[in-house]
Amino acid sequence: MEIPKPTFERLKKYLALLLQEESEYISSEGIAEKLNITPEQVRKDFTYINIKGKPKVGYHIPPLINELSELFGIGVMDNIIIVGAGNLGSALAKYAGFKKIGVRVVAIFDNDPVKIGSFVGELSVLPFSEENLKRVIKRFKVKIGVICVTEESAQEVANVLVRNGIKALWNFAPVTLKVPPGIVLENQDITTGVLTIKHLLEKK
Repeated sequence: MEIPKPTFERLKKYLALLLQEESEYISSEGIAEKLNITPEQVRKDFTYINIKGKPKVGYHIPPLINELSELFGIGVMDNIIIVGAGNLGSALAKYAGFKKIGVRVVAIFDNDPVKIGSFVGELSVLPFSEENLKRVIKRFKVKIGVICVTEESAQEVANVLVRNGIKALWNFAPVTLKVPPGIVLENQDITTGVLTIKHLLEKK
């Protein structure tokens, strides 16, 4: 679908506005008020991109920024931290493909004295503590935390991350986490993934 030039110009203004927003959601009324246009115009413009708002909630800003950034060929880099320097956490920390999708691992944490101070790629494993977390999250403006710890430790790790400003969790632990409203949670359940594959294979 070809985007009309006036709409294209407004979409650039929307992106500039959203990059300055600190909240997680924004309504069409909120955008319209700041740019001196109508909410109807905002909603109409957004029909040209693959984003839909939620009633009484508005538009989820991170995916909206990503969609607009892709439209304009702009790479928005998100810094992430990893908790758990085992095989999985270490592999994720060294995954080169993250850079292609606008993600950069800035720190990896663990509470194992043997692992602390060792290197995972170019990163030195840091002691998992609130003081260290707070310092890294503030310095690098981190919003995403990756959990690669045991089932028993995952909930406490999630609690500490959220308490220190993390807005999104990517969970690899085999447990259902409880998080406050507004926190993005993505569970990467390896067990159910393997079971799905096994089931599909049996049907062939």
